[in-house]
Amino acid sequence: MRNNRQSTSVCLSPKELKKSIDIAREELGQICDDIFDGKIALNYDGKICTAVPVDFHRCLSRWHQTSRTGVAIRNTILSCLYSTEVNQGGSGLIACLLWTGRISPDDVKSKKRKGSHAFAGDIDEIVSSWSRNGMSGTIVKKLIQVGACGSKVNLIEGKHYGTVVKVVSGEEIFGCIDPLFNSRADVPEESSDFYGVAIDGIVESVSQIHKMLSAAGNNGIVIAARGFLPDVSNTLLENWLSGKLKVIPFVVSNWGTDNFLDLVDSGFECVSHAMGSEIRRARLQKLIEMNVDSDRITYQAQKNTKTKMSVSFGMDLGALKGISIDRTKTLLALARFAARSGITKFDVNDCDFAVPSSSVIVGVRANNSMNNILQNMGGIITSSK
Repeated sequence: MRNNRQSTSVCLSPKELKKSIDIAREELGQICDDIFDGKIALNYDGKICTAVPVDFHRCLSRWHQTSRTGVAIRNTILSCLYSTEVNQGGSGLIACLLWTGRISPDDVKSKKRKGSHAFAGDIDEIVSSWSRNGMSGTIVKKLIQVGACGSKVNLIEGKHYGTVVKVVSGEEIFGCIDPLFNSRADVPEESSDFYGVAIDGIVESVSQIHKMLSAAGNNGIVIAARGFLPDVSNTLLENWLSGKLKVIPFVVSNWGTDNFLDLVDSGFECVSHAMGSEIRRARLQKLIEMNVDSDRITYQAQKNTKTKMSVSFGMDLGALKGISIDRTKTLLALARFAARSGITKFDVNDCDFAVPSSSVIVGVRANNSMNNILQNMGGIITSSK
């Protein structure tokens, strides 16, 4: 039996397109007003938080669900705003404020960039403008004070209560926590004083490291080696899970130093077959301040050349943990943009609003591009089957 398909086509005239664009401008303008007036609430699994400017992309998702505009117009606008936001954080909101008339192109032209770099007070102002001094803003301000504009920051979900900010300075050993061990131990990050053992070879049996395990007492040990046989990993895992021993096996891909024996100066016990030493005869030296992550060990060295920062978000945040991490990540990006390009200030709905100058430049370009696209639409043909 042959199926007959019927299709209808509808051509929207320029007049109808203009009406749809005007509706979109009105609806997005209202969303911008509500963001700055604190009138938008975000619901995550029963937990409520008030939207702030850094949540603009989430509010766009809300508009997608309630928009009265045509699908083609709505998707064109969303594509422009989302893509520019991904390209340069903050620029999507600037483009939207320009497009809806909340700030004018003349206002942008009259603003002079406040230098090519921002001062500490300027960066604090950026964070406050975009977060309204919420928890994520407080965390970012603290990170900026200790040098986050030039250092890596890890944002992780913790299994504890309360949000913890850690700063560790030192050198790094690269690799990973032994996969067999970590498949059940699930060590996201450990910061403490550990005995350090560096083995330029493979640990083949527990008897090779038994003497060191006994000597550690209640202290932890980080054993960094080229590899561990399964029996060793399983034994260390069972002792870790039972709480009898706190030993982390770390598989090394790069010692992070030109000379393996340089680790001795930082307190590691170094073992290498190339220099005639044996694992069985190794002895623990001294406790070293370390941060053990999934892909690196950061240890306190004689000369601190690197700083590693991490924020572990607590379980008490519940469903808001994800939005807190996302806000912190975006605020860090905005702070770094401002540190490099300076800041520009606007008055939006009687609020002082500070923006990275680089985000303003990209936002202006995005607004011009969106206007050109919408103005050059002669009509839209839609079809249904």
